[in-house]
Amino acid sequence: MKTPIFNIHDLILVLTLAVCVLLVIFQWLLSKQKAIASQLLSGFFMCVGASALGNLLLWNDYIGLHGEHWKIILSLGLATAVVGKSVCLYLYVVAITRANFSLQAKDALHLFNLLAVAGLVFWGGLDSDRLRFLPDANTAHSAQLASYLWHYLKFLPVIYAFAAALEIYRYKQQLKQFYSSLSLQGPYWLLLLTLGFACNWLWSLIVHLVGQSVSFTMADSFGIFDNYITFLLVNALFIYSLLYAHQLLETKDKPKEKETAVAAEISPDAIARIRNTMEKHQLYLKQNLNIEDFARQVGIHYRDVSSIINKQFNTNFFEFVNEYRVNRAKQMLLDPQYAEMTILDILLDSGFNSKSSFHRFFKRYTGMSAAEFRKQGVGGKSEE
Repeated sequence: MKTPIFNIHDLILVLTLAVCVLLVIFQWLLSKQKAIASQLLSGFFMCVGASALGNLLLWNDYIGLHGEHWKIILSLGLATAVVGKSVCLYLYVVAITRANFSLQAKDALHLFNLLAVAGLVFWGGLDSDRLRFLPDANTAHSAQLASYLWHYLKFLPVIYAFAAALEIYRYKQQLKQFYSSLSLQGPYWLLLLTLGFACNWLWSLIVHLVGQSVSFTMADSFGIFDNYITFLLVNALFIYSLLYAHQLLETKDKPKEKETAVAAEISPDAIARIRNTMEKHQLYLKQNLNIEDFARQVGIHYRDVSSIINKQFNTNFFEFVNEYRVNRAKQMLLDPQYAEMTILDILLDSGFNSKSSFHRFFKRYTGMSAAEFRKQGVGGKSEE
């Protein structure tokens, strides 16, 4: 970006920096999340803003830095910001999807990334001129180290972003182990945003790799696209943090292998107790039933209940309960005494609290919609 600061491509970096500063302030004032998540998100915004500033100072010829120490500080600051935004995004996702999350000693391992980039900067004397591969600025050795540093800074965010997306996927699966009714809208949007960052940073990585075999001007033109998407994504993540992040359901610890083995030993009696409790008391009709409430009725620890449902019924709690609800809905749809009830009334009476969940499960188990099922079964008029 060898254009004045008022060039539109440079302006987006300035706007990104300004917006990130404002988002940090708003995060402190408006956040409803737990403190650790809010701090990590603020750290992410600060690092994105610092990265934007670093790129502006690095690639803009109209903002000259004089003095070797300032050039080293710019290189170190940019590298630190890239590492920071990668780690903060990952830890933020972990913080809002895990119950009772707190930073532990093992999380200090992420600091090795900072040591790695700082080591490359200081060992190779990689100031901003060398990072730009300016003529006569690099020796063969420093040029190779600068290349290694850029590779590291391009690969690292992609790895962390996809790791964060994997955490969200696991979180969605865990929710189904503990809740019979849930909205996946929050996790869904979080996953989309995280994948958005992952794809954006992957694009930056691809441009970086391809840029070594094409002209600098062409690579720079493609790379600029990354700045615009980053600007949009940080704003979207902030909006998400206000609307959805504090509403995410908490999961419980997964049963350990030894606990699973114990559950398997008691399963003959436990299976009957689980099935009888569900059917006799019709607990599936309770819309917000969770596994802890159900386990108290059964008289078995919720971890054992979860393990038995997984192993013996080959499903999770979410699917286990909703199959009962579908069977109840099928009975009501075929029963003449419920002929005057709408499908909406029936799905609510069956324990569902969401039309989308009901229609998805009903079609999965019957191969048709509820309206088609009722029409085929009793010859009634199809309902919408």
